[in-house]
Amino acid sequence: MPSRPLILIAAPDGLHPALARLTSGPQYRTMVVHTGENVLRALYKYRPDGLILSLRLPGLDPWEVLSRVRDMSDLPIAVVDLTYRVADAARALEAGADDYLTAELPDRLHLPLLRARLRRATDAPPKTAPVVEDGLLTLDLGTHEAVLSGHRLDLTPIEFDVLLTLARHPGQVLSADRLLRTVWDVPAGSDASRVKYTVLRLRRKIARTTGAPAPIETIRGVGYRYPPAAGPQRPGQD
Repeated sequence: MPSRPLILIAAPDGLHPALARLTSGPQYRTMVVHTGENVLRALYKYRPDGLILSLRLPGLDPWEVLSRVRDMSDLPIAVVDLTYRVADAARALEAGADDYLTAELPDRLHLPLLRARLRRATDAPPKTAPVVEDGLLTLDLGTHEAVLSGHRLDLTPIEFDVLLTLARHPGQVLSADRLLRTVWDVPAGSDASRVKYTVLRLRRKIARTTGAPAPIETIRGVGYRYPPAAGPQRPGQD
């Protein structure tokens, strides 16, 4: 029987109630640390499957922690704070966080949002996972390996899922709301900056790795599109 995913919770003493409840649930194994330095030690020693990072964490600056963790690992990261700040949300998402949550959200929303993200990242893939391939891009759903023009892309789970969703619908324009529903598992009308900054990070990684612009088009005011590529199409379904 596979072991339960290990979630590292990095927060000061006196956790927000929703995070405290997560530590007592049977779905995950959890570890709680209270300083930025201990986040990095735990990352090296225990290799957690996900990180919930409070911006109120003492010790090493949480922004530095986020940057270092993202440099070392593609594990899903949810940044949490007491109140919503637009600048902090943008900074967290651009720096590599997959979600930005606050205590202002009703308690009944915290766990579904966190668990949806962690579930998508840690659920075991099917034994015969399909491959999406179009002659230019290959996405292996079993290994989460992405190869574009012969170059292997080092993507986080959320970046992989965004590229996968776009590649499954070549030539179609997908709105931010549709990507939020499909990739983040959250309702339409949620914070679309998740999509904006994930696409931005994805484009930067592709350009840096391949030396060419990313095959992701922005249709202003509508959404994003993966242009059809020459070669066989084997798309899956949402």
